[in-house]
Amino acid sequence: MSAAKEMSISRFSWVLARALRFLGKVWAWWITEFFPQRASVQPLIDRVLHLNEVLSYFIPSLTYVMSQRILEGDYLVFRPFTDDADKVSETYEPIVRELLSPCLSEVVVDIGANIGVHTVWLSRKVGPAGVVLAVEPEHTNFTILNLNKRINNLSNVIPIMRALRSTPGEAQLLVPRPSVMGQATIIPSNALSKASLVTVDCETLDDVISALGISQVSAIKIDVEGAVLDVIRGAEQTIKKFRPRLVIEAHGPANLSSLELSLKSMGVTIVSNVRASSRPNETRWFLFAS
Repeated sequence: MSAAKEMSISRFSWVLARALRFLGKVWAWWITEFFPQRASVQPLIDRVLHLNEVLSYFIPSLTYVMSQRILEGDYLVFRPFTDDADKVSETYEPIVRELLSPCLSEVVVDIGANIGVHTVWLSRKVGPAGVVLAVEPEHTNFTILNLNKRINNLSNVIPIMRALRSTPGEAQLLVPRPSVMGQATIIPSNALSKASLVTVDCETLDDVISALGISQVSAIKIDVEGAVLDVIRGAEQTIKKFRPRLVIEAHGPANLSSLELSLKSMGVTIVSNVRASSRPNETRWFLFAS
């Protein structure tokens, strides 16, 4: 826990953020009950469900506040007034963990590790003889990822501050407003408000695996906010050589179809794809292949 003591951890902030989220759920229920279910209403529901993020939108300094909680026996440092609050939940992406199904001594690659919620869990599952490569290009997310590694004493996690692509070099990372740092992407977009561009180093997964001398890869999780096809092209040798389990987030029907075609051309078997949520306007899938 010495690493956590180096930072100012506010328990009150998490209490306040949770209270705002509870109030948001009540308001969202009221809106759902008394207003017609139209597409125009859904953005309003999304906003009230995340009142903690709304508050930080008007008070940006809140996005620098840190809190900590224990989840399944692990310590997790996070930013309570950002979308981190969704990630430190017992209900955060259980389908991803179910599909990855890590075993002892495996090597798992977490591409788009963010603050390390899945990374920490994977580390426990693969055990001391296993390895987790945690890839995250955004500096602030990477800092918290490293902190979560340290406070949990995870010697089997290798953090890598890179954006994975089809070719090495540099790229422009589109960093959204601080309350939604989980949406950082190398895909250009006009939809993100208060976004900024940051130059990041890029590498291919094939080169990373080769440089580290990795002799097996059992599973790969890819969550890169729409840039998945570029990542896959730079991982072709790794996928063909090791035939790992793949759990990939796809954004939109076109992205999902292109991803499936790309994987099939590499001889990969598409096992299933599952919607990220039951919401009718949800456009994300988790694709499982092997």
